[in-house]
Amino acid sequence: MVTGVRIFNPTTLTATELADHLANQAMRLRPLFKSGNPDTVTGAITLHDGVFALVNALCASEVAPAVAQIRLLGLNRRVARYHVGWISARRDA
Repeated sequence: MVTGVRIFNPTTLTATELADHLANQAMRLRPLFKSGNPDTVTGAITLHDGVFALVNALCASEVAPAVAQIRLLGLNRRVARYHVGWISARRDA
């Protein structure tokens, strides 16, 4: 039995809904651009720019929502060392 494997459940949001949801979450990172901590600034800009690249790709129909969700996981892992937050593809009910 393999341990540590996470089951991937694709989002049920459409591309437009997912793009709006991701953009709303990424906007809260803008105040961190002026943080006094250089790591926080780097992490906020990296996550913000990465999320908006996904938003643009979703709006242009270049990627499917499930693919964007997987890329978002990679982006979150990349910026985890900066402790600036986590962007989720799941919308709270």
